Amino acid sequence: MEVVVSPAAHAVIAAARELVRNRRWYLGLPADRELPDALQAALDRAVRALDAAEADRGRG
Repeated sequence: MEVVVSPAAHAVIAAARELVRNRRWYLGLPADRELPDALQAALDRAVRALDAAEADRGRG
């Protein structure tokens, strides 16, 4: 089953990834550490889940 994501959703996902990446850089946090703010950490977990799902689809 192929999942179709709209261009707008792709833009939101890309922006979320960039936000998380920039926040990690600003705080000097490695990828294995959770962001200190609860909302930022939730966004980070959501982006990681999307990345994992994409990787699974790529392998399948």
